[in-house]
Amino acid sequence: MRYSDLIQFEPIESVIQLLDANRPDEAKKLVATYVMSDDMAERIAKQMIPQLSFDESVDHMGVLVVGNYGTGKSHLMSVLSLVAEDAAYRPMLRHPKVAEAATAIAGKFKVHRIEISSQMSLRDIITQELELFLERSGVSYSFPPADKVVNNKAAFEEMMAAFADVHPNHGVLLVVDEFLDYLRSRKDHDLVLDLSFLREIGEVTKHLRFRFVAGVQEAIFDSNRFQHVADSLRRVKDRFTQVLLARQDVSFVVAERLLKKTADQQNKIRTYLTKYAKFYGSMNERMDEYVRLFPVHPEYIGTFERLIFTEKRGALVTLRDQIQAVLDDEVPNDRPGLIGYDKFWETVTSNSVLRSDPSIGPVLKVSEVLAERVLKAFTRPAYKAMAQRVIAGLSVHRLTTGGDIYVPVGPTAAELRDTLCLYQPGIEDLGGDPSDDLLTAVQTTLREIVKTVNGQFISKAPDTEQYYLDLKKDVDYATQIEKRAEALSDDALDRAYYGAIKQLMERTDENTYVSGHQIWQYQIEWQEHRVERNGYLFFGAPTTAPPRSPSETSTSTLSAP
Repeated sequence: MRYSDLIQFEPIESVIQLLDANRPDEAKKLVATYVMSDDMAERIAKQMIPQLSFDESVDHMGVLVVGNYGTGKSHLMSVLSLVAEDAAYRPMLRHPKVAEAATAIAGKFKVHRIEISSQMSLRDIITQELELFLERSGVSYSFPPADKVVNNKAAFEEMMAAFADVHPNHGVLLVVDEFLDYLRSRKDHDLVLDLSFLREIGEVTKHLRFRFVAGVQEAIFDSNRFQHVADSLRRVKDRFTQVLLARQDVSFVVAERLLKKTADQQNKIRTYLTKYAKFYGSMNERMDEYVRLFPVHPEYIGTFERLIFTEKRGALVTLRDQIQAVLDDEVPNDRPGLIGYDKFWETVTSNSVLRSDPSIGPVLKVSEVLAERVLKAFTRPAYKAMAQRVIAGLSVHRLTTGGDIYVPVGPTAAELRDTLCLYQPGIEDLGGDPSDDLLTAVQTTLREIVKTVNGQFISKAPDTEQYYLDLKKDVDYATQIEKRAEALSDDALDRAYYGAIKQLMERTDENTYVSGHQIWQYQIEWQEHRVERNGYLFFGAPTTAPPRSPSETSTSTLSAP
């Protein structure tokens, strides 16, 4: 049975760009292929469409569509702007709730779509683009120069008055993509001016038939990147609504576009996964999710969303390529055939440009060292395949810690087992609790990795049992000592142990009481009588103690462990 027998794969050709909606041959396809979960449909129908409508009971604001690369921001903005531009697209909407709500905006706007990649001020970009749009719409209007304007709101009111003279039944919808990249490129003073203008745009939507929608890659109001202009951001936030594209929205698109399945295919997948569910902590409870996303592990998308990553390939396109690569492969019968987030490490390592990125390059170098050592010198060959997956998984996880690749956090052995669906053939024959037996195998693999690399570049937090790539740990002294100790005889260990105790007991400069034996005269406290008596301090087993004076009977004996 091949993977292609279990899914109805529908490839996504490329990352969608907002300007694709300007081409008539692409527009219909964009609307027809946009899928959304019930939760996303609720947000669009109750949160986004009312802001675009002309309903006077709504406190109109600007709209920011927030989501990472590849989560569907551009697709969503393209679809709604097409419906707003032409009511003929509304019946093509695939979710009935959104199709019904879209009646409020269908065909009621003249739309202008732009992508920003300029060093001009935000005001210059917006006003210049609007002037071009107005000219194409048969409206004659020019914004006054920035140095002649006290308040930009008056200019927008004049613009909309001129527009209403030509198009009395329509509003203006300006849709902007790549907005966050533009803001990041601005210097502090320029950014404050841009944010001031952005606030004015949000404010003019309240009373005018002018609407503004922008797509950003993160919630800019909560981002540490813009804390130096926090006051300006707060003023902007009051006039903008954020529509978040959450992880479950991406999962829904993956399931409905890339991995759609018939009922029969779902039953076959459920039967296949059920025999492995007992080895993992939550697979049984989340079986519907596993079946819906098969062969993608549900944790893959969540991990992808947390990546601090400069490569602009989206989750959907990355998964498309990885799924397409296995379509003709046989579904394995000796392990769960799921694509875990460790698979993404191949995408990272195949891009040589990333080595120069300070938040990725160090992880790449350390991961390569670990992978090479495991490939050449792993002490448990049967666990080598699992070890390679563990290293790839830890490498990906290292890029999900908020940009700090040195923070001492990572997954536990149990989390690695479950989030990667690690498996070891033959584990089912051990006879114990299946999940515990597999966890033991994962723990063994982790210990052997540490041993193989002499403890370099990998650490375990003792209080949380979390494993992580430790990028600065080029020498692990604890492991070096442990390996040295393994090579020592018992006598050598005893001598080293006694040598340390002699220093602690301050007996290094005294002669022994009996030549050839480690025994010293020693004052021993008789606590009940609060006096001291002469006695002996002896290192060794009691049976090996030398003869001593019969008048001296107290002895303190210390044996090596």
